[in-house]
Amino acid sequence: MKGGPVLNSSDSDPDAVTARAPLRTLAILSASSLTLLALGAVAPSLPAIELAYADWPDAALLTRLVLTITALFMAFSAPLAGLLVDRIGRKPVLLSALILYLVSGTAGIWLEGLTELLVSRAVLGIASGMILTAATTLIGDYYRGAARNRMAGAQISVMIFAVATGTTVAGFLADTDWRLPFYLYLAGLIVLPLVVFCVREPVRMKSAAPRRGLFAPGNRFPVLRAVLIYVLICVSMLSTFMIPSQVPFLLPEIGIPAAAVAGIAIAVFNAIGALTAMAFRRLRERFDNNAILVGTYLFLGTGLLLAGTADSVEQAMLGMVFAGIGFGPLMPTFYAWLLSIAPLDMRGRFVGGLTFFQFLGIFASPLYSQPLADRIDLTGAFALTGLAQIALGLAFAGAAISAVFLTRPQ
Repeated sequence: MKGGPVLNSSDSDPDAVTARAPLRTLAILSASSLTLLALGAVAPSLPAIELAYADWPDAALLTRLVLTITALFMAFSAPLAGLLVDRIGRKPVLLSALILYLVSGTAGIWLEGLTELLVSRAVLGIASGMILTAATTLIGDYYRGAARNRMAGAQISVMIFAVATGTTVAGFLADTDWRLPFYLYLAGLIVLPLVVFCVREPVRMKSAAPRRGLFAPGNRFPVLRAVLIYVLICVSMLSTFMIPSQVPFLLPEIGIPAAAVAGIAIAVFNAIGALTAMAFRRLRERFDNNAILVGTYLFLGTGLLLAGTADSVEQAMLGMVFAGIGFGPLMPTFYAWLLSIAPLDMRGRFVGGLTFFQFLGIFASPLYSQPLADRIDLTGAFALTGLAQIALGLAFAGAAISAVFLTRPQ
């Protein structure tokens, strides 16, 4: 039979009902948890790295690139990773990326030059983008319906918990030596055998239907919906990541100078986000994508608005709670939505696009928030961004109401 390779569903995969399935789930979630850790583990070491390389030209700028260059290369590597997982397979790409993650992540332990360190961080970004793309594609392959929604929520939850826990541990390690947090990347040694022994490459079989181009008439509408998802995820990351990048500078502006309070505020945001991400499956059973996005953007916008207008620790913390409630279901909604519309033989490329725009938004967040803060101050930047997200939530509310009337029988 002619046609492109199509992955069989997990429903017909004998492995889905064996004892290996829970370990496969653990392997996929564990691999996903490494991706945001790639960003968070080094953050507490940045001041000490700047001090260690103080005699280097442009040391302050280059030190900050140690963090952001990883996100940039995560974005750039994702589309290629998506093509590779469709062409050569999910498991080979994931295994190769894990090995690359281990080598590049731990390179900071022994590399001497700042330039070499930056190169290793870029390679780490490539590995992380490949890991997230392959792991998310495997979720689309092996899980369907409620199980897929549960996995989408669990994936985001473990990623948030991993970066929150890793950043906390890295902070204590960095107080002793700035190189010690790089040992956290050895966590890949635990994940690697799990993937080797517990993840099987999804079975491929020939499709009886002829292969159609991506922009063929039958695919046009999924492509348009995918573009909408890509734009939304980029804008969402651009605005939401004001919290980890700017809250430490926002709180002193409103009279709360203690760095510990900023750390607690960001931890509250992450913890609430992780908990609400776990509830995504239940939300998806009751509401469609439009309704969930109404809630996420209204909560996110209210949280940023509360933080931007805060005159007390209590109001700032309440803002973090609201923002965390909104952020938790946001990413699982985009992941599950995209996986439900992506053609099977192009799933990796669609997921690669999602990962690209996700981390492009993260990388560009300071480029958006800092010029805005310089123009209208940081409190104004938070308040304005919060109002914009509330407006986006109201737009989705309007779309949901319109859909009800348009689909009502005449």
